[in-house]
Amino acid sequence: MSDDSLHRLLVDFFDLPTNTRSGDIKQELLSNWDSLAMVQLITELERRFSIEFDIEEIHRLRSYAEIREALSRKGFVFEDCPTLPA
Repeated sequence: MSDDSLHRLLVDFFDLPTNTRSGDIKQELLSNWDSLAMVQLITELERRFSIEFDIEEIHRLRSYAEIREALSRKGFVFEDCPTLPA
């Protein structure tokens, strides 16, 4: 899996410009990342990657980096994407 696919999912989900840096995809920086969006995002991630997050994991999913790390722990291997720095 490329980082680009996760980046694209989050950019589409939050309706961000395509050139948004992965390091800028954080709950604290996005006004539309509220509690409803969080529920919808978790649902989309679980559907898209055919996984389930436990409540402890969900509490940590507050940025691109944290989502990437959680997916990596579930066995997803990411390729580095030099055009989208963290």
